[in-house]
Amino acid sequence: MHKKHLMVIDPAIEKPAIESFNRISRITEYPVTYHLPALFGFENSLRIKQNVKGIIVLGSAASVHDGFRWQEELTNILEESFDNNIPVLGICYGHQHIAHICGGKVGLLWDDNKKQGVRNVRLIKDTLYGGACNGPMIYSHKEGVTEIPENFEIIAKSDMVNVDGFASTTKPIWGFQTHIEATQAFIDHHNIPLGDIDNPCQFGHKILDSFINFLS
Repeated sequence: MHKKHLMVIDPAIEKPAIESFNRISRITEYPVTYHLPALFGFENSLRIKQNVKGIIVLGSAASVHDGFRWQEELTNILEESFDNNIPVLGICYGHQHIAHICGGKVGLLWDDNKKQGVRNVRLIKDTLYGGACNGPMIYSHKEGVTEIPENFEIIAKSDMVNVDGFASTTKPIWGFQTHIEATQAFIDHHNIPLGDIDNPCQFGHKILDSFINFLS
């Protein structure tokens, strides 16, 4: 592949987020490649990493502390991307992985049970999406970033999570704990309780789409 492409890395260990990838592909003007390292390894990904326009790392039931081989390979790809100023967006697990390899801390935010639902997230002004705003976002996790790395700043907070989003102050790197990529298929598969929230994916998609537009 010679054209610059967006690399979507889905570290799912059970059910891949196919519908989320399909949505990204539909709204992106350039080629998009899809990689499932936890299920199939990174061999094919390594062959095309030279023409990457940007990287999105999705969620996973894995922990950054598991020490799987695919996690080491993901770290190598991301660190090379950081060195070359390739824009990177981490979502849920991806958010945690970036923090972990950049010197931050990741751990349990409550007990050892995953919590799911929709929470209101407050965004602080950032170059990615513009001015400060807030809205509902889908979440499904038990771990989170407890300390951001050096040269990063918090750009999103909620009543549940202090570090709901961060950005590098020196490189085009962002991370969000909530599932800004979520679709109805994600909600159905994970049985996410929505309460009385209408359009629970809309606010998260606004941020995700801002990253895709940033690459254009």
